[in-house]
Amino acid sequence: GINAEYGSSGINAEYGDLLVNAAAVKGVEVLCSTNKELAYSLENANIPGDPFFNILLRIVSTRCMMQAVYFCSGLYPEEEYFHYGLAVPLYTHFTSPIRRYPDLLVHRLLAASVGSDKTYTELLDRNIVNEWCENMNYRHHQAQLVQRSSIALHTQLYFKDKCLDEDAYILFVRRNAIVVLVRRYGLESTIFLKAIESDVEFNYEEEKCKLTVGKVTMQMFDRVVVQISVEDCNIQHKKLRMKLVNPIIPGVSVEPIYITMGNNDEPHVPRPASIKP
Repeated sequence: GINAEYGSSGINAEYGDLLVNAAAVKGVEVLCSTNKELAYSLENANIPGDPFFNILLRIVSTRCMMQAVYFCSGLYPEEEYFHYGLAVPLYTHFTSPIRRYPDLLVHRLLAASVGSDKTYTELLDRNIVNEWCENMNYRHHQAQLVQRSSIALHTQLYFKDKCLDEDAYILFVRRNAIVVLVRRYGLESTIFLKAIESDVEFNYEEEKCKLTVGKVTMQMFDRVVVQISVEDCNIQHKKLRMKLVNPIIPGVSVEPIYITMGNNDEPHVPRPASIKP
């Protein structure tokens, strides 16, 4: 039959290895050969004393999945109908309480298929349905871009004239950078680690999800401290900037922010930003 389904082609092979390796570093086994294996692994991936680890692992697993898209079921083999993220073999919009456009399309398809409504008989043409699905995918992507831009704008407004040190977690490790998530604000940013002195060595171990800078080693899911501010050197392209504070890497990390405690006669003391166990 003709329908508007929602499918996902699953874990990207390259990122699947990354997910498995990153979990293994923390002593956790993750299986992702099938969606059910992954769902079971995530359900049981816990580290005593670190309740946020499971959330981080789920975030990373979502990033490893390929984007789900709308499609016309009459144009694809049935084995491609599954939704990997939801671990279900068939999935379509129908009863969403917010009545999104895909829900309405499915309602019209059903009505046209059983002959109860002749208003949208053109939907019996799978090529037309496919065009509509492609348009929904395009509009969905555009909505995501607008959402990200809106979040970026309001984040910049919030942090305007502020400079804060906050705890963060490493989501990904790159050859010369770390991608961090600031839990308190839900902010994500890439911190490029640039050494002031040329003799600082960088050693990137992809399989171990580890980056060693000088004598300091950082791995995925490690807790760090970052400094958040708004870079406004270009008035038309302001952006949030994060810098590494802790772990301390000579020539790479920055000094923590100092604040005034009590009245103006009292000395400045460092803001508590140490990494908690």
